[in-house]
Amino acid sequence: MIVKSEIFTARSKTLKEGPVIYHPEDYLIDEHKTKKNLTLLELNKVFNLYLQRNNLDHDDLSILAQFSMIFNNPMFSLWHTMSKQEQSDVLSEVVIMPQLYDELISSLSTTAGDATIIASVVKDAYQNAIDSFSHAAFVQQKYLSQFPGIKIILYVDQVKQHIVLTVVDNGYGEKIIKPRKSFSVQDRSDDFLSRFVDGVVRHYFEKEDGKINHDIAYTGGQGMALKKIKIELQLDVAVHYLASGAVFEIKLKNYF
Repeated sequence: MIVKSEIFTARSKTLKEGPVIYHPEDYLIDEHKTKKNLTLLELNKVFNLYLQRNNLDHDDLSILAQFSMIFNNPMFSLWHTMSKQEQSDVLSEVVIMPQLYDELISSLSTTAGDATIIASVVKDAYQNAIDSFSHAAFVQQKYLSQFPGIKIILYVDQVKQHIVLTVVDNGYGEKIIKPRKSFSVQDRSDDFLSRFVDGVVRHYFEKEDGKINHDIAYTGGQGMALKKIKIELQLDVAVHYLASGAVFEIKLKNYF
């Protein structure tokens, strides 16, 4: 567990620091460096917009750990020309994270003090981001000059004195309606608690208007993740939709 003295004596990282993962790792050539740099710049821009919206200055926070992932599959630049099945085949590969991701998220989780919760909520966050990438690539043709990407940042809000985990993405930038994930199949069919919570969320919370774009492939729908985290983990979680991306935010339990 992190103690207060350890947090306040740790050197705060800058947004330009931290490892960068490429996914897939075996497909990165020199001509993609500009697209990579534009992606990283936009992720930092989205995070700064999030700080501005929340009336936070850089001096108000200390970044404890962070890393970025760039989805450099060249198919994203051709997304608007691909069939839904072709998109789905690419997404099936994208959701399988490389080993280096597991190592980095494990290290970040140790810093946060709760590996189980971090691994679980980040999974929902990046799957939502991947669906947003699919939407942006199809509707906006966004990834002709850059790649889709996420940046995971763990920081301390020095004013309110709590630890915050954010997952930044450069996806669609506003809420999109996606297919719901069914818990009546696969390995969760016998999980009574999951099915119960799923039913509660659908009944009391999932009453949003909107139309699903059925020409776009999604990972299966993670739209209820935020509400389920609030119910199951009782944590303060939100998504901030910004001009050029979104920030998934979760306030972890207070360690002060």
